[in-house]
Amino acid sequence: MLLCTGTLYKLNLQSLEYRILVADLILTYKIIFGLTDIDLNVYFRLKGPENARIRGNPYKIVVNQCRLNVRKTF
Repeated sequence: MLLCTGTLYKLNLQSLEYRILVADLILTYKIIFGLTDIDLNVYFRLKGPENARIRGNPYKIVVNQCRLNVRKTF
């Protein structure tokens, strides 16, 4: 059963795309602060305050370069 935008609004629900985005952000937060058993360096690295050219917070995320096209397009 597909729900249109009006039905989602009436039921006070978020779209699936929004819920997936929120879940991804929560998982990223947990990985960065060590709240899961997932290794941070497997997926990305942090560009911290050791680089003087970066402004803002020390949690700048840099995605690791991939060697295989399979991982790049996943």
